[in-house]
Amino acid sequence: MKDPIESLIEKFDQDLSLEQRNYLRFLYENLHLEDLSNREQHYFIDYFLKSEPLRNMAAFALELADILHEIRENIPAIEKAERMANGKEQRLYYERKWSELRRQKLKQQTTKNGNIFYVPFHEYKQDPGPMIICLEQTTGMEAYSELCKSMILPLFMNAHRENRDLYIIPYDQQIDVHYRFENGHLNLADFKSFIEYKAKGEAELLPVLQFVRSLLHENQLGSEAEVIIFTEGTPIDGQHLVSKQAKAMLEEMKRKYLAEFSVIAMHEDNFNKQQFWFANKAFFADDAIQ
Repeated sequence: MKDPIESLIEKFDQDLSLEQRNYLRFLYENLHLEDLSNREQHYFIDYFLKSEPLRNMAAFALELADILHEIRENIPAIEKAERMANGKEQRLYYERKWSELRRQKLKQQTTKNGNIFYVPFHEYKQDPGPMIICLEQTTGMEAYSELCKSMILPLFMNAHRENRDLYIIPYDQQIDVHYRFENGHLNLADFKSFIEYKAKGEAELLPVLQFVRSLLHENQLGSEAEVIIFTEGTPIDGQHLVSKQAKAMLEEMKRKYLAEFSVIAMHEDNFNKQQFWFANKAFFADDAIQ
């Protein structure tokens, strides 16, 4: 059987080096390029050849294969078994809360006509929640931007495999744009914008957490939302994360939307665990940066 990458390259009559072919193979496998139309595939290859940042991200990801494997094994957004290993009592608590929410929703949507109850059992199904990536894009993070984005690329594969929406929210002191990739499927315009998004300013984390809460609320996303925060580790509003209002909001997100939080910080020395009290897990990119 012919290699799909070789067939793709041959199909569009492109002359790529062995190194470029390896990078494209990584992107093909992780971004599910086979789902794109011929025209979209051609556009992607042209963009790949013109975009040095995208090639650098693919190169980073290949070099970080072992670290990425560890992340895939451990970040709750990716491995359900790991998500369920947060303690029996906590797991049972959230399972009970989720069952209560489902029962209430089912009760509200059940109707009666004569002696027949019409029960929307499809509403009772627990679908996997979204992956939400909060990507700090600031002056301090500029040197790590391609590294962080290279770590995000494999999440498209996991979202696609698990039929989950993937949201990417770049942020500094405000949020100018966010991207939604439905069920992990590639949207070329949004993907290109995500790759080219530039760093600026300083980071405030509380506004992006408030945005995530609004996103979950507006879309009624109530099943196991996974929030992954890429950060330098020192948001300028860190003191507000431990305020009574912030704690109440984050506890509500955990309770109402079953949200679990993971943090990927660039340097362990810069990480303030008191400010990130709400995180279920924290990973440090020091080794990858070196």
